[in-house]
Amino acid sequence: MYGFILLAVAFTKDTFGNEGLYIVSIVSGLTDVDAITLSISNLIKNDGLATSTGWRLILLASLSNLLFKGIMAAVTGTGQLMKWIGITFGISIVIGLLVMWLWPENWNF
Repeated sequence: MYGFILLAVAFTKDTFGNEGLYIVSIVSGLTDVDAITLSISNLIKNDGLATSTGWRLILLASLSNLLFKGIMAAVTGTGQLMKWIGITFGISIVIGLLVMWLWPENWNF
């Protein structure tokens, strides 16, 4: 999986630029966050990607993974579980998206 994601990240970055990496991050995050996290971290380490973009991609993959797991738990679980998953995961996803959207670009960490 890691090799496939590494190739997808390299191809997408060369073909579509950094904006295309958001789609790869969402799709790869559905099943596993490790591969995209390692791929993005390597890009940041080798100065191929800004840290401000990298953490957003990793967070987006994590939110995608959380959504996928929430849907799986809600579909296979009870109605009570679906309610709690919807509330807790929904709040987490909304907060994560707000952090990505509202975080100032000039704050370096």
